[in-house]
Amino acid sequence: MTDLRPVPPEATTTRTCSLWVDGPFLRARFLPAARVELADAVENLEVSARLTGGEPHLAIIDLRGLHSQSAEARALFAGPEASRVSRAVALVVGSPLTRMIGNFFLGFNKPKEPTRLCASEREAEEWLQSLPPRP
Repeated sequence: MTDLRPVPPEATTTRTCSLWVDGPFLRARFLPAARVELADAVENLEVSARLTGGEPHLAIIDLRGLHSQSAEARALFAGPEASRVSRAVALVVGSPLTRMIGNFFLGFNKPKEPTRLCASEREAEEWLQSLPPRP
C-alpha cells in the first residue's frame, strides 16, 4: 500500500510532472515512465516558480514514476535556477531505478540546497520539517 495522497484539483501538470503547493511544501510527482529532458526541467522550474510566487519552499519531489532524467536536466535541477523555488529538497524514491537516479543526482550534481533521499512522503515531510528555519 502506498502513502500517496490524491493530487489536489489545483495541481498544474507539465508534460512530465504534476506540481502543486501544499502549505509549506512544493510538491512534484513525476508522471509514470517520465523521461525528463532539459526542456522539461526548464518548464517544471518555471511552473514551480509561478506556483510559489518566487518564494523558495521546502520541496518534496516524488521520483517513483520517473524513468530517466538527462544529465542536462539534473544539472538544471541542482543549479541556481532551482534555488528560486526550493530551499531544501526531499527526493522520494521507491524502486532500485529511482534510488539510482536519486543517487546519481546527489553524487554527480551536488545540489546547493540540503537534499536527501526518502522512502516515503511522510519521511520526506518529517525530515524537511526538522530543518532549521531559513535565516
